[in-house]
Amino acid sequence: MAAGRRVAISDVAARAGVSPTTVSHVLSGRRPVSEATRARVRSVMDELGWAPNEVARSLRTQRTRTIALIVPDITNPFYPSVARGLLDVVSEPGYQVLIGNTDGEPRAERDLVARMVTRSVDAMVFAGYYSKAADVAPAVAAGIPVVLMGGRKAAPGIDVLSSDDLAAGELATRYLIERGYRRIGFITGPAGDGPPADRVLGYRRALGSAPRGLIVREEFSRAGGTAGMRKLLDLAHPPRAVLCTNDMVAIGALDAVRDRGLRVPDDVAVMGFDDIEAAALVSPALTTVSGDPREQGRSVGRVLLGRLEGTAPSRPQRILFAPSVVRRDSA
Repeated sequence: MAAGRRVAISDVAARAGVSPTTVSHVLSGRRPVSEATRARVRSVMDELGWAPNEVARSLRTQRTRTIALIVPDITNPFYPSVARGLLDVVSEPGYQVLIGNTDGEPRAERDLVARMVTRSVDAMVFAGYYSKAADVAPAVAAGIPVVLMGGRKAAPGIDVLSSDDLAAGELATRYLIERGYRRIGFITGPAGDGPPADRVLGYRRALGSAPRGLIVREEFSRAGGTAGMRKLLDLAHPPRAVLCTNDMVAIGALDAVRDRGLRVPDDVAVMGFDDIEAAALVSPALTTVSGDPREQGRSVGRVLLGRLEGTAPSRPQRILFAPSVVRRDSA
């Protein structure tokens, strides 16, 4: 190579003793390449200090190698775990993940979807508290593969992946009933369809009916859990156990119980959903229903790669994660 000349893919191929096509296959991950060849090509790339020109490649292939992940609350550890699982799958084929936060506001969701479309992302993952197919219509119209995290049914151009929230709500309530609790409250979010509403519906089914005043609505946050638990504890006949729509809400509920000088679970049991990492770290450790967010992220990644590589079924898919109780100390 002449001094000062920019290293090209052909230089990498020549030094590694392979064709430029093989180097491309190593980069894309779309064709099988032996581990020995892959390692040799990667070693030469490092030796020559060569990296692909991503701008030129995106112009040539009409792909940006980016996937948008739109979430309602990046401070809720559930969503970083989803992002980590997604990266577990899509990083090796060369995709990056752009994360957008909406605070669960419909207008912010619509605006962010539109912006990601204008950025020409290759695929989109949309996780809203009340996810609906209409929310991602601009992406579908632009031919962008979409996975909706939450929602009740798949739609043309949209795959759906979620916890089985109806079953999760019923499972959690039956667990508390089997532990001897009869007066059970529920702290959930603002009214609407979607995963939180399904969890409440499962709770109602397990109880047969919900006593009036035992379902309270607050924000999907630790502060919301604290406010909701205070309302329940202020009742003339407060519940002996409380379900919370996610683990962050449940951690806030634990704060409120502690502030009142009460004990968990002796005075009131508390249970959450999702099994985020913090659930095992708080005191008392939180009993919850597992949603395995990292594995959900991996599943999303596999679905999207199937769409991007043309190997996925033509019909939209709906994948449900079966819930399981993770028993700890709070209930």
